[in-house]
Amino acid sequence: MREITVNGARSYFDTNVSNHPHFFWEDSEELMDAPNEDLEIARLPKAPDGAEISKVDVVIRLRRT
Repeated sequence: MREITVNGARSYFDTNVSNHPHFFWEDSEELMDAPNEDLEIARLPKAPDGAEISKVDVVIRLRRT
């Protein structure tokens, strides 16, 4: 299981432990998987000296129009 933190007061647990992004509906506080094949991250900042990036969590916040 993987913990997904949306804000300091709310966490979700995902049984899908593969690397994938999430949609978060702000009005209903629902978290759902987002299509991984549509996500492109072109560049990340360099990690500080003595550190390496272990993973990147992507939470895309949505609101109804």
